[in-house]
Amino acid sequence: MKKIWVPLVALLLCILVLSKWTDSFRAFTIFSYTLQQAGTTPRDFPDIPLVDQDGKVFHIKDKHKYVLVNFVYLNCPSVCHKVNNRLEKIYHSISPEEVPSQLEFVTVSFDPKNDDIQRIKKYRSFFGTNINGWSFALPYQTGQNEFAQYLHQIGVWAYPAPGSGIINHSIYIFLVSPENKIIRIFDPAREDNLTITEKTQSCLNGRLTSSLY
Repeated sequence: MKKIWVPLVALLLCILVLSKWTDSFRAFTIFSYTLQQAGTTPRDFPDIPLVDQDGKVFHIKDKHKYVLVNFVYLNCPSVCHKVNNRLEKIYHSISPEEVPSQLEFVTVSFDPKNDDIQRIKKYRSFFGTNINGWSFALPYQTGQNEFAQYLHQIGVWAYPAPGSGIINHSIYIFLVSPENKIIRIFDPAREDNLTITEKTQSCLNGRLTSSLY
């Protein structure tokens, strides 16, 4: 009997530890764990001033419309550009009557040390000239610690790999409501363009007000 109880107790301890590490089995990566720790939706989208590719300072909360927000850095070797290439297709798949009157896109760099207005303006030009309603932005007059806290509150994990210039990070896309609430979180690694477009469109049409990612 003792031989049976020992492995059972060990298994139970392993399950308890795994449950703790994975937030009750809801998060299995540092990306999903950070997102879970930020809270369930709908929740407030944190506010800091941003500056766009034209040098205009703005706040997402002041737009009073739906906003799709994602985070990148321009020295990213691949994934950031792949996500933005997909966002470009999503942008053009939504009616011009709705973008930018009801919906805008905002791509924020979390690498202000290396990215500046000139760089994000040039990068934006790669997506063509007909992208009215899609801003590329940087944090404005925001300290490093404050910006890191801002990302954490949103649910974005970003960690510079020492000595490599690479920033490991999550790639979630956040849909913010006109009331400045995060109401939908998309994972481009799991959801295709059509799914993201349809769920965004549902919000614009008033058929969906909030949902977990």
